[in-house]
Amino acid sequence: MNIRLVFLIFVIVIFAAGTGFLSYSQSTGIPLTQAYANGNVVITQNTSAGTIPHKVNISNNGKDPLKVQVGDVLTSDSSQDLVIAENKTLKINSTDLVSAYCIESAQRAVPGVKLKASGTSSNAIKQVIEGSNLNDLANATNVQVQIYILTSGVDFNIYSGEPVAVVQNQNINYTKLRQIVSDAKTALSTRFGVTVDNIKNINQNTTSNSGNIANEFLNWIKTNTGV
Repeated sequence: MNIRLVFLIFVIVIFAAGTGFLSYSQSTGIPLTQAYANGNVVITQNTSAGTIPHKVNISNNGKDPLKVQVGDVLTSDSSQDLVIAENKTLKINSTDLVSAYCIESAQRAVPGVKLKASGTSSNAIKQVIEGSNLNDLANATNVQVQIYILTSGVDFNIYSGEPVAVVQNQNINYTKLRQIVSDAKTALSTRFGVTVDNIKNINQNTTSNSGNIANEFLNWIKTNTGV
């Protein structure tokens, strides 16, 4: 039997198994953005400005489990935009509180405001969140400031919006907050191997969808087998 044909059959079997696993993984829950677009989810800001991490109330009113993932973005015209900070699966007709970090520094969170599910954050923000400890206030605060830096720049305004509320909520002074900002810059520089001046270039979204992965894989097969 032609060795290329044997190789092609082997690759197709492996690819089919991987695709089946991906489909099975997706079947364990409907992604938040999709469920929201279908009108099956209600998301409400639960905590006041300055809380770290924030809590949002998510209600799953659909006929399938709901998959909430790190990096899911929640937006509002009148409250703080947020990014989900933990993975959770909500059962049918259930409600749960989910942790989230702020995205923008200038806006304040307003309890009771309804939020929209609006896609996903950059990979850089996801990596920063995944390295955080939601139960450690100092660690979570450092991570929150890292997100401000990634989204608003290293010189974001600490005298507006959520940063002011953080100072009030944690009963700290601005000298302490400036030190937290400095520590956050150092953490980002170390994590991503860049200088402070180049932190602005970190926040690039390189997320690929499964369709693109499949097409790239098929192209690779054609290139390497000559079929």
